[in-house]
Amino acid sequence: MPDHAFLFRAPAEARGIRLPLVAGALPPGLRGTLLRNGPGVQHAGRTPVHFLDGYATVASARFEDDGVTLNVRHVDLPLARREQAAGRLLGRRPFTNRPGGRLANLGRMQLSTGAAHEVYAWAGSVVAADVDGHYLLDARTLETRGPAPINALGGGLAQLSPMPRLDPHSGNLVAYVMKPGVLGSDTVTFVEFDDQWRERARVQRSLGVKGALLHDLVATEHHYLVVQFGLLSVPRAAAGGMVVLDAVGLPPGSARVLVVPRRGDGPILAMPLPDGFQGFHLANAWEEDGRLVADTTVYQGQLDFDPLNPPGLGRGGPMPGATKDPGGPWLCRHVLDLSSGAHQVTMHRQAAGEAPCVREDLTGRRTRYAWVSAPGTPGDEPVRNAYYWYHGVAKLDAETGTTASLWDAGPRVYVTAPQFVARGAAEDDGWLLAWTHDAAGDRGELVVLDAADPAAGPLARLALPASLPPASHVGWIAG
Repeated sequence: MPDHAFLFRAPAEARGIRLPLVAGALPPGLRGTLLRNGPGVQHAGRTPVHFLDGYATVASARFEDDGVTLNVRHVDLPLARREQAAGRLLGRRPFTNRPGGRLANLGRMQLSTGAAHEVYAWAGSVVAADVDGHYLLDARTLETRGPAPINALGGGLAQLSPMPRLDPHSGNLVAYVMKPGVLGSDTVTFVEFDDQWRERARVQRSLGVKGALLHDLVATEHHYLVVQFGLLSVPRAAAGGMVVLDAVGLPPGSARVLVVPRRGDGPILAMPLPDGFQGFHLANAWEEDGRLVADTTVYQGQLDFDPLNPPGLGRGGPMPGATKDPGGPWLCRHVLDLSSGAHQVTMHRQAAGEAPCVREDLTGRRTRYAWVSAPGTPGDEPVRNAYYWYHGVAKLDAETGTTASLWDAGPRVYVTAPQFVARGAAEDDGWLLAWTHDAAGDRGELVVLDAADPAAGPLARLALPASLPPASHVGWIAG
């Protein structure tokens, strides 16, 4: 079996497992819970599904004075129960069609959140994004409590935000829902929830296009920012002959960061990527001196998700126009003059990595550094651009446009996106936590790195009872 095939193994659940320390020492003061979410079960009954369409598996590692405790739980998804009982895939997924060909998938276009993707803490619960919405989990045991209130925003053809964000300016959780236009253009609605899930703000805007596909978001003091990564050809997707996300195109101007005023009726501003570039994630954004600055990660070429198909799942080839190995991902800085609308974009090709995080208490405020999952030394994976198969963790410097420090774990060790945990007052004074899989020994670990200099290697390594498949994203609960 190739090393990279660990991606398709469903993990066993684990409850209250104490993790042995195999190297180094746990840093004093590191207290809290590391979270991860990603596709864990990639079969709906007898139907294999694309990696990004698998049911969510959430893990937590709680750091306390006397050690670290692991929990791993599959989200108790009503859809999963129905499909496993039926023994087959019941609905069309963004990357997987139902068995039965074109007619079985004709017109079935529900996207929901699109992936078992994000995990975050809100209103006393852990919240996991799964294939058909967000679900509340017990913060200590990860037992599924039920649907999250945020799901009320979605339904039908609406696209619910897969990655809500905490806004330090308001103290609210910010999410969006994108609704396709029937006669007019698509619309996006941003909604803010307080810590009791009460709605505190709502802003709706027309996107001026049809088929917009949105992903990451961040809030600055006066604006919401959301990434549009392409345009969906609705007729091609609805015809059922290809998976929905294979109908995504990248015409000029369709990959952009949208800037939406939080108050008033001001127009949407757009920060387009150069033609042929595509992006999904925001590291951070802030406003200063009449300008808006945003750091994103981008690819040169349209990303092909075909290599994330499990064995036995036919998909009819990669999406039209996709690039097997696009350049990047690289850090990219946008500067937008809020008065004139003038936009400047700079590619930092010496700062490589994906799934960026910053120091969380600086979200929406000026930052210099971002920490990413980095390619490192390639292994046997079929493409280098899918960060589920990355081999390192890097600290990127957005001011110099360089990789300031890189921990390269080697070609047979796979490393998730890192989580920054603050220690002192300086922006880079903290720890990085990441989940790893060592293919040589077929073992999983949890590693702790110095955020100021990841290249120095792990401060501590803890053994997992079994490897976990790659995480989509990670999170942290302090204390």
